[in-house]
Amino acid sequence: MVIARIRKFLPLLIVLIILSGAGGTFYFRPPVLIVTDLSFVKLYGTFRLTVKGIKTSLAFFRRVAPVVVAESAGPDLMALAVDGASKRPEAVVFPSRYLEGARFYKEGHEKIPVFVTGGDELKTSGDASLGYIATDTVQDLYRAGLCAALLAGADKVLFFYDGPLQNEYREAFRGGLLAQEHAGDPVFLNSSLDSSSYTGIGCVVVDGPASKFLERNLKIPVILFSWADPAITPRSVKLIFDDSPWALVSQAIKSLPTPGEGLAVPSEPLVLLGKGDKKDFRIINDLVKVKFEKK
Repeated sequence: MVIARIRKFLPLLIVLIILSGAGGTFYFRPPVLIVTDLSFVKLYGTFRLTVKGIKTSLAFFRRVAPVVVAESAGPDLMALAVDGASKRPEAVVFPSRYLEGARFYKEGHEKIPVFVTGGDELKTSGDASLGYIATDTVQDLYRAGLCAALLAGADKVLFFYDGPLQNEYREAFRGGLLAQEHAGDPVFLNSSLDSSSYTGIGCVVVDGPASKFLERNLKIPVILFSWADPAITPRSVKLIFDDSPWALVSQAIKSLPTPGEGLAVPSEPLVLLGKGDKKDFRIINDLVKVKFEKK
């Protein structure tokens, strides 16, 4: 009788033992830490950041956790915050604006891999002790062009940018439009300027400060390059390209670069379903997976 009961529950016991062992392994493995400041958490969204951390941790089968610091924190305080989260992490990731913090931490933790994210160029800033994860901007703009062509239809595409826009990036965007057989050249406009007329514009791409345009509450479809929580964007935003440190790390985590080297990864696209024609959004979901091939 007892043996029969044991046999009945044996499969469940085996599953529980396996899950307990896997959970213990997951929890006790050294974590990957990502230095994050309070302004980023507010912009990105607390709930969104939590979900992102869980998904990335499960994909890597290792805890990927934020180390939240104040924007005014110096390199020494950042190092203390990281040490407080884990004495021996698997790796530590710093945003590019905290490059000095990354260098300071690396000096005191030579055996721990330290990475810097951000920017669209693979530069080591003369420091071979750090690894670099950059944004593949060419890939991003090509995919944005593909999607803008679909959203604009026969109308024009307006592209707001912030700062210099290299010819390589312009051509990548044009290449995406042409691949979808979109007629007409896109209108490139610095975001410090403004356009008073949007007649004949079928899609607007915003790569830079977006508030000036978005405050107009126009019904023109928008492709946005931003870290902002989709919940706070207007209904006109149909696609967001996220190149935040969390988005880049989640895609690079299985092939992190070695010290002194760089890795370029595309932004993480987020198609905002339910804000337009579902058929178009199914097509966009496929387009954002297309890879740009240099000729």
